[in-house]
Amino acid sequence: MGMVADIQPSPARLQRRAHILEAARALQGARSPEPFDPVRSPLCAIDVVMVAGSPWLKDGLERDFAKDESGYRKVGGGANSPNQAYFFRSPSNLMHYLKRTGFYVPRGSRPEPSPGMACFLDWDDRGRFNFTPDRSGIIVDTKDGQVSRIVVAKRADPADKASALVVTAVGIDPGDIHDRALIGYSDLP
Repeated sequence: MGMVADIQPSPARLQRRAHILEAARALQGARSPEPFDPVRSPLCAIDVVMVAGSPWLKDGLERDFAKDESGYRKVGGGANSPNQAYFFRSPSNLMHYLKRTGFYVPRGSRPEPSPGMACFLDWDDRGRFNFTPDRSGIIVDTKDGQVSRIVVAKRADPADKASALVVTAVGIDPGDIHDRALIGYSDLP
C-alpha cells in the first residue's frame, strides 16, 4: 500500500493548480507601487502567491491566526497579525500556515513539485540549516521532478535595494543560485 503522498491529485486539485498557474502568469510584468512599504502597503500584484491563491489563502491565514496566535507571534514578532499587510506578505507566515495544514513539502520530499504549486526560497545567507524563507513564488514548469521555472517578484535593478519589485518568470538550472535557494513547495488550499 502506497503512502498518502503517493496518491494522485484529485481533479479538483489539478483544476486549482491550473487556476493558480494562470493567475501567476497573468501577474508577470506587474510592479510594486511607488512608494512601497513592505510592512504597510496593501497587498498588490507583487504578492504573487497571495494574489494567485485568492481568496481562500487569505481567509485560511486569518482563520489559522485565530487558532494559533502565539505561533504566528513566534514566527514574526508581537505585531505579526492580520491587521498588518505584512502578515499576508510574509513567506514565513505562509509557510507556517501551510505546515500546520499539512500542505507544505520540504524540498526532496514527496509529492514532487508541480506547476501551480507555491515555492519558497531562502536567498539570504543565514546559515546552512536556516529554513526561513525570504521569498515565495509559483512554480510554472518542472523537469525531471525538479523546479525549472517560477514566477516571483524580484528587484527591477538587483544592485539597487530601493528599486521597484517586478513580477517575472525566472528559470532555475540545477545548482544555480535559485536552485540552491529553493527550500520547499506546497499546494495552496
